[in-house]
Amino acid sequence: MPPSPPPTLRYPTSQALLDAHLKHLQQRYGMALWMITRVRDKAMWLLRVCDQHYGLKQGHRIEWERSYCIRMVEQGAPCIVPDTREEPVYQAAEINDDLAIGAYLGLPLMDSRDQLFGTLCALDPHAQPATLEMHLPELEHHAALISYTLEHALRDAQQQRLTTFIEHPDRCEDTGLPGRDGWQDIFEQEQENCRSLGVESTVMYLHAAEDADSLVIADSLAALLRDQDSVAHLGGNQFGILLTDTDHNKAARIADRIRDALNAKRMLVRLHQDSLTPP
Repeated sequence: MPPSPPPTLRYPTSQALLDAHLKHLQQRYGMALWMITRVRDKAMWLLRVCDQHYGLKQGHRIEWERSYCIRMVEQGAPCIVPDTREEPVYQAAEINDDLAIGAYLGLPLMDSRDQLFGTLCALDPHAQPATLEMHLPELEHHAALISYTLEHALRDAQQQRLTTFIEHPDRCEDTGLPGRDGWQDIFEQEQENCRSLGVESTVMYLHAAEDADSLVIADSLAALLRDQDSVAHLGGNQFGILLTDTDHNKAARIADRIRDALNAKRMLVRLHQDSLTPP
């Protein structure tokens, strides 16, 4: 009887796969801390972390200007530095005031448009063997695989938003939109996207007068918002609106358009907005 094949590794989510990848990198190449970060708003948002020394966790931020990675990305500083004492450009980085860094490894993570998404980086408080530099081609391959995984995770998140909005069983009979339970699931799903993928989105709450026509409001919002956005009817003339990948300033402009469109139909509304960012 032939031997049974070895079990196939399966990961339930992209995040689980990325965590396993970081753990493998740590076991293969050493270094006390491995991170996958997203660079936005002048900060590195820590999306996935495998840390045995520094106490850094998912959701922590490192100021981009203070980091080693900005020097690697923007100044062409070395990607692998077994002993940071030998690199003046890294010794001058302000992050040294916060963390003891004896060795550094950093590679850019690019999106499908060849734009910087973030970085794969590793730190250790102690200098590492000079042979670490020999692994650059392998590590560049790992960075490309991680970039590909993140790109697919972003696409999967977009598809899941659409699925939740269209197929959620909690529907308002009058407008056909998701109801309160549907909105709760939409909101929590997007919070997880912010934590795991560094997404920045905005939620709005719209309040209209009691005698306003909720169906007219729902139709107006459907005409004004993008395919990737979601709307829920929270009862009465209250609506929840999710604007994905939208910062505060962009959301304010969308809010103005919503007010103008409904004012033209003689409906005055109040809008309150909150940013959803990685915690």
